[in-house]
Amino acid sequence: MNHSGEQIECALAQVGDQQLLRQIAGGDEQALAELYQRYGKPLYNYLLRLVHESTVAEDLLQEVLVAVWQGAHRFQGRAKVTTWLYRIAHNQAVSWLRQIQKEPGQTELGELTNGHDPVEQAMENWRAAQVRRALDQLSPRHRAVLELTFFHGFSYAEVAEIVGCPVGTVKSRMSHARRYLSEALQNMGVEGYPE
Repeated sequence: MNHSGEQIECALAQVGDQQLLRQIAGGDEQALAELYQRYGKPLYNYLLRLVHESTVAEDLLQEVLVAVWQGAHRFQGRAKVTTWLYRIAHNQAVSWLRQIQKEPGQTELGELTNGHDPVEQAMENWRAAQVRRALDQLSPRHRAVLELTFFHGFSYAEVAEIVGCPVGTVKSRMSHARRYLSEALQNMGVEGYPE
């Protein structure tokens, strides 16, 4: 990379998210690349947890980036950029799930590494598999509130904006999801995941 390219990348790394969107709206491909660098991995992980297929999650992430490229000029700054991005990703995933009417239970589990004891590792892998199995049985709308709150750190108000429903509905979905998970995990013999 030449010297001016490095300067552009360095300058973009210090630009705020809203400024990046303004640059994207103006046709700046480097700004889109920087936005992807910042949020591509967490958005992909969110999409993967909703759709359970890595290739589909990758395709949906590309659709999110296209939507950002085409719609950056419509961002009005009433929400955080991350909230706006996750709303686009959420809507892409929900649309895909509606189209294929996917049955729950198909999940990709990553390998956990928490120590060197193979028995302990096997137990952790088993527990993680049971949690994923229980999560897979939730509807996409209940799974989404859990994902956005616990894995991505959004507040209930931000989750409400992302999924397009009132805060009270988010709280209700969260309550249902937590209660269901607790019961399902107890029935599977998994302890240590309190309600």
